[in-house]
Amino acid sequence: MSCHNDALDQLREAGFRLTPQRAMVLDVVYHNNGHLTADEVFERVRLLSPYVDLSTIYRTLVFLKQNGLIGELRLEGGPARFEAVRMGHEHHHAVCSNCGRMLEIDPADLNVLESTMRQKYGFEVNLVHLTLSGLCAECAASLPQRSGGVTYATPA
Repeated sequence: MSCHNDALDQLREAGFRLTPQRAMVLDVVYHNNGHLTADEVFERVRLLSPYVDLSTIYRTLVFLKQNGLIGELRLEGGPARFEAVRMGHEHHHAVCSNCGRMLEIDPADLNVLESTMRQKYGFEVNLVHLTLSGLCAECAASLPQRSGGVTYATPA
């Protein structure tokens, strides 16, 4: 049994055709633990079917993202990366804008943000796939100290 059967069922129930290309892209993305670029998805799908072209992969990734079956992660200066969205499994990241290190964030750590948004702004946040950017501990320690957005050197 495939680990993405729920995603396939969701497409069918929404009235969409389950094309071989959609099934292959879902298979590749759902059987990967990390984040794949469109080119990496293309390379893996080509192993299954050498007749699939890159434009089909891009269209399929957009379609699957629009239907909530895959998530897209965009990092500054890098290509978009895609991963499986599994129902009931919130998935969040903190990405270092200096070195690119990616940290997984425990969804429970965002409860205060969710509560604040609801109480203070009357806004119901949909925290399914959130990406925060900043500096990891190592990069923050190696850069000059910052105060109020102004960078200054520490006296020697």
